Amino acid sequence: MLFRAILDTNVFLAALWSSRGAAFEVLAELRRDRWKMVLSNHLVTEYEEIAKRSATEVGLTLEDIDDVLDALCAAAEQRQLEPAWIPRLTDPDDEPLLQLAVEAQVPCIITRNTRHLQPAREFGIEILTPAEFLAKLRENK
Repeated sequence: MLFRAILDTNVFLAALWSSRGAAFEVLAELRRDRWKMVLSNHLVTEYEEIAKRSATEVGLTLEDIDDVLDALCAAAEQRQLEPAWIPRLTDPDDEPLLQLAVEAQVPCIITRNTRHLQPAREFGIEILTPAEFLAKLRENK
């Protein structure tokens, strides 16, 4: 069984910015089928918004961004968020990550924003940086 995780928007953007960092390697491991990404429509929309806003800076066209998003969606497990979620985080922008993890029973969120997502631990969800996630993948080979 593949390890399931959610990738936050900042890690997604970092993977587009550079092919040298841990964020890029997280997506490379996804392409190698080493883990399963879980997405919601809300999260895909956020990915699209931040990626297209930064497309010129990362050296991609809008069509390139669409292609990346299409590939992620094709490979990911899709989930619909329930409307009755009670917010639990101080940053409302992070709330859909926690909601998706809880509702889809995803064991971890890959993020650089570990401080704001600490309440996820109350639900048994690990908060891992890209480097920590890669280490976990290597442990489970």
